[in-house]
Amino acid sequence: MGTQWKIGTAALTAVIAATGAVLACSSDPTAPQSTMFVARMSGANEIPTVAIGASGTATFTLTGKTLTYVVNVNGLSGNAAASHIHVGSAGSNGGIVVPFSAAAVQSGQVASGTIDLTQPVSNGTTSISGDSLVSLLNAGLLYTNVHTAAHPGGEIRGQITRAPASSGY
Repeated sequence: MGTQWKIGTAALTAVIAATGAVLACSSDPTAPQSTMFVARMSGANEIPTVAIGASGTATFTLTGKTLTYVVNVNGLSGNAAASHIHVGSAGSNGGIVVPFSAAAVQSGQVASGTIDLTQPVSNGTTSISGDSLVSLLNAGLLYTNVHTAAHPGGEIRGQITRAPASSGY
């Protein structure tokens, strides 16, 4: 395996302490609890900004040690060429931590799948533990974006944040 992503002990402790309560998606108290996250993607969120009318939404559901995702787009300049989860706060670019297999669409579903967080998550050259990925997710330190041939650095992007309980996600 490649290089491990490293987070200082104090920073990781702060991230874990900052995580909120999970949203229950079941009335069964023994069922795994789920937390919903969403990224609202636009060109204005890319660094540097991309002046285009495309948009998208990525939804993530964390249930136990499983993270499921669906990435949908509307009005890309061309077919999606790639899509990923990156580490980074809003306003800064960061490395890819989870690559998606992107469908070549201008509008519609670009990617969907499940990530097993009991195993290290690899981008092909580096890896991160599932627990570290969850800590970054809960701290709002991940974003997702979609790339096209016209915008190889990313056409639309959105910070992954906890979905409000009333959002319906």
